[in-house]
Amino acid sequence: MSSMQNPAKIALRSRIKKILAQMTVENRQRQSQSIREKLFENSYYKSANRVSLYLSTTNEVDTTLILKDLFARKKQVFVPTYTSNTMQMVKLNDFEDYLNLPLTKWNIRQPNPNDSNRENCLETDGLNLILLPGVAFTLNGSRCGHGMGYYDKFLKNYFEKFPQKQTKLIGVGFKEQILDESLLPLDPHDYPLDEVITSD
Repeated sequence: MSSMQNPAKIALRSRIKKILAQMTVENRQRQSQSIREKLFENSYYKSANRVSLYLSTTNEVDTTLILKDLFARKKQVFVPTYTSNTMQMVKLNDFEDYLNLPLTKWNIRQPNPNDSNRENCLETDGLNLILLPGVAFTLNGSRCGHGMGYYDKFLKNYFEKFPQKQTKLIGVGFKEQILDESLLPLDPHDYPLDEVITSD
């Protein structure tokens, strides 16, 4: 995977991040609720037993109540933990476990990457569903990430390990993050999503 940054993506990220920073708290909450309601009725979501969910920052679709719902449905939940250049998906036991996670310098809860007691999805049975964040999406399933390549590297390793597993990829984003297909530049390593859920 090339470490060269796509200049068109750099400009796109800058533009979308400025838009997201200007969104009101009420707008983010309203859209997050609409997205949750759609996700909770999604067939992939309802049938999945092992689910990966990102832990949201202020300018992302809020995933806290999605996390609560996953535990209420007795699903197995895996969340990202980051080191300098890699990301792993490790298991959370319950919502209290989430509340007790340490905070990173970005004020996000994250499992300790050195905690060997947590189940790693790559070392066990994989996942049925991965819910992905992003900077921008198209409704056809294209995604532009934050530029660090964490999910690209993880997905490459994941599908090399589980080439036959029917793992679904769903992106969630605000309507401000949804672009026409022609406006989102893609790279060869970008993974297409099965679905993108937005508020509209």
